[in-house]
Amino acid sequence: MQSPVQVVTLLRPNTRSDLLAATAFSSLVFTATPFLLPAVAEQYGISVGFAALISTAQLGGFVVASWLVGRIFDPSRKLLVWALLAAAGFHALSALSPWFWGLLVLRFASGVSMAIIAWLGWQEVFGDSDRMGDVAVVGPVVGIVGAPIAAALAERSGADAVFVMLAMVALTPLLVRAPSQPLSANAPRKADRSRPIPVTRVILACLGGLTLGGSAIFVFAAAIGVDNVGLDPFIVSLAFSANAAISIPAARYRGNRPLSGLWLLGTAAMAMVVTNVTLGPIFWLALMLWGLAFWAGVPGIFKLLAERSVNPADRAGDAQSVMAAGRVIGPLFGAVFFEAGSIQILGFAAAGLMAICAATLVAVERRVPPLASKVS
Repeated sequence: MQSPVQVVTLLRPNTRSDLLAATAFSSLVFTATPFLLPAVAEQYGISVGFAALISTAQLGGFVVASWLVGRIFDPSRKLLVWALLAAAGFHALSALSPWFWGLLVLRFASGVSMAIIAWLGWQEVFGDSDRMGDVAVVGPVVGIVGAPIAAALAERSGADAVFVMLAMVALTPLLVRAPSQPLSANAPRKADRSRPIPVTRVILACLGGLTLGGSAIFVFAAAIGVDNVGLDPFIVSLAFSANAAISIPAARYRGNRPLSGLWLLGTAAMAMVVTNVTLGPIFWLALMLWGLAFWAGVPGIFKLLAERSVNPADRAGDAQSVMAAGRVIGPLFGAVFFEAGSIQILGFAAAGLMAICAATLVAVERRVPPLASKVS
């Protein structure tokens, strides 16, 4: 598996290499989490559904910390180092926890460290179209190689082996030489933070709604492909890899992204297809194109948010927080329909929410001018 250091070399970035390596590690944690569930269930003698609480706890920590970190800390290399060391420790302790409730506490703490890393990465580039692509592309790259490795390790050696692997990988970004320039030298300090203005609240709410609707379906996409469409699990897994692979050029794109909400309307359309078709090739293609539409649109929405914020870096943590909150609520929302066998209704409800949010973002971009003088 490629280490975060190797991922940074592959990307040839214009952004700080230490931040990108840390972001790669953070992405690997979230990529590996779904494959931990069966192993955790077996180890602690619980159901897979109950084991899914480790994901909820981790995202819960991410939500809380994303909201608070910029209000408590200033960005610094020291904070990045401590976040990585804490992440390594939490993952090592997760491999040693004899109690499931203890594991939940550690996963919450892990989510806190992941949020700090994500905030440091995004606030560094927020509002810069050129460098946002560097950060955005990390997740898809890690998804291609990380998912199969995490799945194989969990199946063969159990959850503890995955936690140990993640603890070791957490330390690798510390091997990357840090630039002499401090993190976000021009970013506002915490004492000068601005509150969201009304238009930024609308954009943040739409980001939360998009991730809520998307995760409500995407988390069950593998089960839908196997049970409803009749595909082999391996073929479905290839669709997830294709989803990540096709996202790379979309996320890496450095130019302007006008009317990015239209791309996110595409994610709503793909969500409808995934939940309503029974033809394998169409399902496979829709799942793949979902990744393209998502990563073609989201960086543009981040730019939209930055251009309509008084201090763009202030909103980086807010955006990560509301999107993580959507990913916490989405699977719970989707489970209600999925357990009732109402997958088509889930598709209409979730895709409808996504479409409303995407259309609202298009309207904001067209009708609300940017605060150009405030964006550095």
